[in-house]
Amino acid sequence: MGLRLYESGRTGPSGNIGGSSEYHIDSKFSTSLGEAEARRLFEEKVRRYRELGRDVEFSNEGVAGRIYDLDAPDAERASLFRAAYGAHSDRPGWYALDYYAPLSGKGRYDSSAEGAPIFAVGYDDGKRQTGTADDYGFYSNLFNADGALIAKVGHGDNRFTNFTGNGMPVGVDPASPNPAADKTAPPVLTPEQVNAKYDELRMAGDIFKAQEFGLKEHRRLFNK
Repeated sequence: MGLRLYESGRTGPSGNIGGSSEYHIDSKFSTSLGEAEARRLFEEKVRRYRELGRDVEFSNEGVAGRIYDLDAPDAERASLFRAAYGAHSDRPGWYALDYYAPLSGKGRYDSSAEGAPIFAVGYDDGKRQTGTADDYGFYSNLFNADGALIAKVGHGDNRFTNFTGNGMPVGVDPASPNPAADKTAPPVLTPEQVNAKYDELRMAGDIFKAQEFGLKEHRRLFNK
């Protein structure tokens, strides 16, 4: 069955994601899926992070610092997935995972984990519901074609709920301007490119220009 990946906000500070560890992501898959199918859905997220040059790094005791490697043998990936949900506090009926999404090689304590994209994954014929909760921040619930809740992802920054309010899958956003329609339009930078440019300006010693650039791009990315 085909999968559909959605953007589901951004990581944020503790006070804006429900009071838990800042900049982390909480992802849950129903045990009704079975472990193998739940892992297939999870790996769809990991694949997208890899495309963006990001790692998925676990944080709970027992798996802290371990990175989910899609190139590892299947048995090894299955073992890590099992260890990761086993390290999470017990959530009956769910395979629950806590992780961060820093730039590759940087580690979860790096600033690149701040404001990192969060992804929700479900089935092509299913539905997504979004909302905010005092203890879960911005979240997405995923339902199958029969209306059964199969997955959740939360602890998104509750200040940026409009970032993905159109409910469209990743790569499809009809509300976004199309720079290709205007040959004179400047290139639209990805969050990763923004971070790299900001670091470049800062390392060059142009602090004020870096701050101006960072503020402008933050407003563009988060519609603020």
